[in-house]
Amino acid sequence: MADEDQTLMERFGGFSRQPAVRQLALLVGLAASVALAIGLVQWAMAPGMKPLFNQLNPADTNIVIATLESNGIEYEINGGGTMVAVPRADLDRARLLLASEGLPKGDGIGFESLYQEQELGLSSFMEQARYHRALEAELARTMAALDSVRSARVHLAISKESPFLRKGNAPAASVMLNIYSGRILSDRQLAGIVHLVSSSVPNLDASQVSVVDQAGKLLSDQGEDDAMGSSKEHYRLTQQLEQDFSDRIVMILEPILGAGSVRAQVNADMDFTRVERTSEVYAPDTVVRSEQLSEEVANTPVDGGVPGELVNEAPADPGLQQQQGEEQQVAQQAPARTSTSTTRNYEMDKTISHIQETPGSVRRLSVAVLLDYAENVGDDGQVTRVPLEQAQLDEIRTLVSEAIGFTADRGDTLSIMNAEFMRPAAPEPLPEPGFFEQDWVWQAGKGLLALSVLLALVFAVLRPLMRFAAVPIPPAPQMMQRNQLAGPEGQVGGQMMLASGEPVGLPENMNQGANYLQSLSMARQAAGGEPARAASVMKNWVAADG
Repeated sequence: MADEDQTLMERFGGFSRQPAVRQLALLVGLAASVALAIGLVQWAMAPGMKPLFNQLNPADTNIVIATLESNGIEYEINGGGTMVAVPRADLDRARLLLASEGLPKGDGIGFESLYQEQELGLSSFMEQARYHRALEAELARTMAALDSVRSARVHLAISKESPFLRKGNAPAASVMLNIYSGRILSDRQLAGIVHLVSSSVPNLDASQVSVVDQAGKLLSDQGEDDAMGSSKEHYRLTQQLEQDFSDRIVMILEPILGAGSVRAQVNADMDFTRVERTSEVYAPDTVVRSEQLSEEVANTPVDGGVPGELVNEAPADPGLQQQQGEEQQVAQQAPARTSTSTTRNYEMDKTISHIQETPGSVRRLSVAVLLDYAENVGDDGQVTRVPLEQAQLDEIRTLVSEAIGFTADRGDTLSIMNAEFMRPAAPEPLPEPGFFEQDWVWQAGKGLLALSVLLALVFAVLRPLMRFAAVPIPPAPQMMQRNQLAGPEGQVGGQMMLASGEPVGLPENMNQGANYLQSLSMARQAAGGEPARAASVMKNWVAADG
């Protein structure tokens, strides 16, 4: 043990006598090796990380990180602070934990800001601005809850009410939706978003709400006339009816023929004309309820002339008066005047109808059904495809007619065709994951790789560094006797000596009769191999020459 301690002390003592540049190089190499070893160990021991949330805003990221730290869950931040990853084993636990805290909250601060402590002396304008900002944040959160919407932003333009204006500016709203890639919003979903905003703001009309996507495309139908809107709604209803009939046909035939063996297309001609009709109908067969008969007979002659007028007549002629008297006698002998009137009351049955026909009735249906061949298993177990029999086709025609409400008087048509479908080749089953594709193999490989690199660092870097640091440097040589390199006739006549009398350490063959050129070449090689020692010898020579 004492020998080992002495050896370590000698090594560190030799290290302390190294030049400053050499010591610095040794320290840098040692530090780099240790840092690399620590990094490899951490990389090998790090668990597999899985993304917890993507596209987080900075405020939510800080809250999520604080929650994870308080519960002792490791995490990583990637994507410029917008993505938080946790170990695979803690993924479900972290999601449940954050969901219980209501995280992430999304952009902006909603109505919870109204319950915060208010600043003293806050103006009414700032209070109204905060309320509008909170309302925008709440609407954005509601829209972000839709399946196709990643995030949303809402801007409300609400003018301040003034007692001096009878009617102020109408409020308006703008909505920007960040939709997931490959998703689309249907017309009904857009209408729902528009009505959601218009219903949340007082006096906001739906026509004043604009909706755009992240590409700046206008999604709302603002500015479209009523005719265009009606046409789009008619087209949607027609497609919905056709799809409903097609689903009925497939649903009723697939249990008989097998899944994927039925294709159906329906073309519906619909009538969207709005008709209002009012009619009043009396029953043709009536019964007499009461009857009144009156008859009047009168012998009084009927006075002539205009009632109430004086008769402007000349004095009567005696002959004429006699003639009128005779006429009156004739009139008195004439038959009496008779007047008859009859009043009958019937039991009347009257019907008044006001009919308003709802648009969307079906004028005509055209249905096409394509059926695949049936599978027939032979005695040898081989499957062959054969066409359907005519009796089966007739039964299928009856089923389809009943399912769609086929009406020949309306002009409906039904076509059924039996043909063999071109079936693609069955996909090959996915191969089992290979040995090197399993997670535990990668984890073990990481550990082995880290261990190999550590061993390489120890044997290729650290061990040579320790050997290099343990090499002692002899004391600086003192003045040697001149003319020690060459003797008479170019031969070596002596040795380079240190101050202590020890030789410098030139090769032994320099003293064995080599000529001057060979000795000089060997001295150059010795100086090139150990430049520090050669420089020390030269300094001693210069000092000795004075």
